[in-house]
Amino acid sequence: MTEFFMRKFGFFLLNIAVSLYLFVNGILGFTNANESEFSTIVRTIFPRGWDFNNVLIIVLSACAIVAGVFLLVAVFKNDITVINVILYIFIVLWVIFIVIVDIISPISYGVRAPLDFLRQLSTHCMVLGAIITSTKRFGRMVVSVH
Repeated sequence: MTEFFMRKFGFFLLNIAVSLYLFVNGILGFTNANESEFSTIVRTIFPRGWDFNNVLIIVLSACAIVAGVFLLVAVFKNDITVINVILYIFIVLWVIFIVIVDIISPISYGVRAPLDFLRQLSTHCMVLGAIITSTKRFGRMVVSVH
């Protein structure tokens, strides 16, 4: 009984954390683009300051806000089928993000501070793991509200 409760509570916390993370990064993309994770990936892929960069950051930020809200609602209500599609898209985006920002960029420009690099890589991997466990297939559990 206790093990089941702890597992359910752990998944609940991960789902809340992922939804808040996506929502906050989406808001940061609109309010302060330089603080958003999406600006990091866009500026790494497209290093020049094109207007396209800002448009792409805004689109990714809007998607993150929608995903965060849907995931938060999906924690309490199970009949939102679109959330898994959105989460799978973010899983693919996050894997691309990790490859570009944490693998290709350090190989290209070198790693100046190994501990900062490892901290960033581990943080990005934790986010990826949390997004994966937030999918219904891999662990999202719905809280029953009657």
